[in-house]
Amino acid sequence: MLDMRRVRALLRLLLKKYTKNQLIRRVGWGLMFFLATLIIVGSGYSSGKLSFREGQVSPTNVYAPRSIEYVDEAETERLRREAVIKVEQPYHEDASVLPQLENEVKDTFNKVRELRNAELESDDRLQQLRVYLLEDVGISAFELENLPVSSLELLLQGEDLQLGEAETLSITLLQEELRYGLRADALSIARENIANKVTQSSINSEWKPVVSTVLVNMIRPNLLFDSETYERRVAEAEAEVPIVERTYKAGQVIVREGDIITSLHLAVLRQLGLVRGGAAWPRVLGVAFFILIIGVLLVAYIYRTKREMLEHDQHMILYGLLFVLTLLIARGVSVITISSQPEITALVGYLIPVAAGGILISILLDKRLAVFSAVIFSLFVGIMTSNQLSFTLVGFVGSMAGIFSIGVFSTRSDIVRGGLFVALANAVMILIFGLLNETSVAMVLLGMGMGAINGIVCSMLVLGVLPYLEGAFGVTSTVRMLELSNPSQPLLKRLLLEAPGTYHHSILVGNLAEAAAEAIHADPLLVRVGAYYHDIGKLKRPYFFIENQMSRDNPHDKLASSLSTLIIRLHVKDGLELAREYKLPPAIQEIIEQHHGTSLIAYFYQRALESEHPELVTEDEYRYDSLKPQSKEAALVMLADSVEAGVRSLQKSNPNRMEGMIRKIIKDKLNDGQFDECDLTLKDLNEIAIAFVRVLGGIFHSRIEYPEAALISELERGKSKGAAVNQ
Repeated sequence: MLDMRRVRALLRLLLKKYTKNQLIRRVGWGLMFFLATLIIVGSGYSSGKLSFREGQVSPTNVYAPRSIEYVDEAETERLRREAVIKVEQPYHEDASVLPQLENEVKDTFNKVRELRNAELESDDRLQQLRVYLLEDVGISAFELENLPVSSLELLLQGEDLQLGEAETLSITLLQEELRYGLRADALSIARENIANKVTQSSINSEWKPVVSTVLVNMIRPNLLFDSETYERRVAEAEAEVPIVERTYKAGQVIVREGDIITSLHLAVLRQLGLVRGGAAWPRVLGVAFFILIIGVLLVAYIYRTKREMLEHDQHMILYGLLFVLTLLIARGVSVITISSQPEITALVGYLIPVAAGGILISILLDKRLAVFSAVIFSLFVGIMTSNQLSFTLVGFVGSMAGIFSIGVFSTRSDIVRGGLFVALANAVMILIFGLLNETSVAMVLLGMGMGAINGIVCSMLVLGVLPYLEGAFGVTSTVRMLELSNPSQPLLKRLLLEAPGTYHHSILVGNLAEAAAEAIHADPLLVRVGAYYHDIGKLKRPYFFIENQMSRDNPHDKLASSLSTLIIRLHVKDGLELAREYKLPPAIQEIIEQHHGTSLIAYFYQRALESEHPELVTEDEYRYDSLKPQSKEAALVMLADSVEAGVRSLQKSNPNRMEGMIRKIIKDKLNDGQFDECDLTLKDLNEIAIAFVRVLGGIFHSRIEYPEAALISELERGKSKGAAVNQ
């Protein structure tokens, strides 16, 4: 007996082992989403909704759920076959056949005469005659074996007169059969005629079997089939047959209760997707291949346009979940019966909120990916609604309106505005299709109303689902970022009250980093918010950092350089702990962790070198032990942090000194290898420097220096005037 506990333990061990492999995880998730999509989309193909068969009595009335116009291929093909049958088969006479046959007959009898006069043994003559009949005349070995030997021997012994009569008879018989033309399909009859006539002729009766066999094998048709002319006539006949088109309006009765189901009924029902005959697996297999192709194109698109997304399992799972949920909602809506009137139920496709999926992908992941996904969603909607082009295009245009109307998502009202644009786009597209299809005004207005409801439902779905997706997958939207940038946030409040110097430093770093992010097309909002929180670790020991030291006492003056370095380094880990405690987004936590990288704490390192035992000092002991910046945004916060502190340390700042300081700090970070793990380019670094100079030039601008003596005398004159007035 198997020990189930051991089996379960083994399964858990294998699962834990293989899920550590990133490739296996990705393949597993991909397979899961593929199967989910196949089940959702292919469910409408697995079986027909009606199980009608030809000759059955219809148990109910069947109405057309939508207007349809299609070509009746079966009826058109039947009419074409009838036209082809009536096409006359063209033949042309080959005048060379009869002379050739006459010459072959003469050659055969001449061969007999030649052998008869040859000085050979009778057996040798007989053998040569057999070879000639087999190879030159074409008589088969079987027929040759069945010919009486006496007939061949007597033929070789015949007189010239008798041979001449037999030769004349043979030519005459061939002429009679070919006189009015002989076609291939009449060849067997001609052979029977020749055999009968030879039997009834007056030639030597012993020769008749040989002559009959020779003529039957020699004769061939002289009327040849003209295939080119026939194919041309067939094509012309088929082209003259008009294509049979059938049109049914939404709500029209296809089959009435009690009617006998005909092949025409079944053809219409198949076109409408109401019944499907035969096995379901070919259709499901076709859907599976279509989904597979879409999946390959989707992965290729993500690889080319947003490759970093492939490195994050959470992002891929989130995308797959949004993809499947969008299709699941589409399938659920498409099967709803919204009215007992079929013409109204036929409009249900306009209620499918396909734009919601595109908007969510745009907000949570990427706008370009959302556009590509909207195309895919629209195609699947078309498949799930029996290839309705109107539902496909309305879904696509509505999705585009929603994605682009939201633009830079900053407030919840943007989603509401996007829903209104989706409603407007849907209504306009439905109106266009109504005009093109000459639909009744009532149906057009009803469809436009459904399209408007669709837009409102999309905004409600996005507003309702967005917070949960943000929390579950650690994806931070623009709204969440803006909420975090609000000074009333608990951590920022604490920073302002407990470490005011760090707070104002962080605000300035945010301004610098945001300007640089705009210059190199990074994420400005993420950079600014990340800068606000990058030094929150200083809340644990605010007075160990110079910007928070209001008095002149510096606690580091009483500490060893190594201990001071440890305290300084700890603010990164302390910041991460606070970030996790206050549930800051992962993107902000990454900036907190990486904003110093492995930089050298130069001040305390230099102080250590100036100590009594500099030989014991190693540079690694005075470096931050964090990750180097993994993204442009983290690198920008690192640079802005260093530049702000560096420029503030200048005693007398002027534009040239300030720019020199900025470029030196950037160069030092580059040479120190801090940007080795992010994709900053030298061009980016130059743009960053220009942005820093522009922002800092507006903050640390030069001021007019007033002469001290003039200022004092002016104050004294003010005092004397005041005294005189008082007196």
